[in-house]
Amino acid sequence: MTKSIHLAIGLIGALATLSASAITIDGNLSDWNIDPATWKSSDPTVHSTIEDQVGNGSFYLSPGWGGQAYDAEAIYTKISQTDQKLYIALATGHNPRTLNNPAANTFGAGDFAIDFGRNGTFDLGINIKHVVGVDSGGGYTFESFGVEGGVYSNPTWAYGLWNASGAYTNPNDPSYAPDLLNPTHMLAGIYRGMAELAYTVTPTTGYGGNQNDPHYFYELSIDLGLLTRSGWDGGAFDVHWTENCANDGISVDPPANVPEPASYALFGLALSGLLAVRRKSVAVANCR
Repeated sequence: MTKSIHLAIGLIGALATLSASAITIDGNLSDWNIDPATWKSSDPTVHSTIEDQVGNGSFYLSPGWGGQAYDAEAIYTKISQTDQKLYIALATGHNPRTLNNPAANTFGAGDFAIDFGRNGTFDLGINIKHVVGVDSGGGYTFESFGVEGGVYSNPTWAYGLWNASGAYTNPNDPSYAPDLLNPTHMLAGIYRGMAELAYTVTPTTGYGGNQNDPHYFYELSIDLGLLTRSGWDGGAFDVHWTENCANDGISVDPPANVPEPASYALFGLALSGLLAVRRKSVAVANCR
């Protein structure tokens, strides 16, 4: 019986290793099982929002205008119980090295925002340091707030150029009334820890409705314990991203925080193993 138990435990341990998340934070979305033509993931544990806009020049994105250079194509989330992490991926036509210079009508990368409770209040931010200057040698100067990949609670948010109705609103005008559901980047916040972060700064083609469109990819992972320490109660939440102009905001609600399908399978295997051990034990007892 002892040998049977050891074999069952060994099998379960091996399967548990195989069921662990295979997502590597490197800016390559191949491990999200995404169909390049449709942006859809075949992984049932991944939740996504897909908004691939295709056109030439400047076209409507929602809530603003901007064309491919400001198009957020798709955002993905996955909660892994195996390694206790929230995974996030983003595909966009916006280059993370885009200069933030509103006077020249160019806007940098925004931060990732998390809304615990899905009540319209963004309680947590993951910092993406946007570019505010480029020197003669091609070197970049970045915003002063925070650290790259830093996770901040109680953030103070900046907002973009569009109001809740999708009409232009001037940040320099006293009547400025931005859409509060599209926070762009953090101005302040309380540092809580670090996310693992990677993103691409060279374009990739071969995705979406126009396979020649250039795309850039972000990947992040955050420990679930860090989310809990930052105010998450285990309930529903949204993950949001947009550029600093808020031309194209995109949000997704992650899957529920429940055991992955592989976990149920492993539980079944464990139960079957124990029952098999018990049947063998009873059979031996009957032969005595």
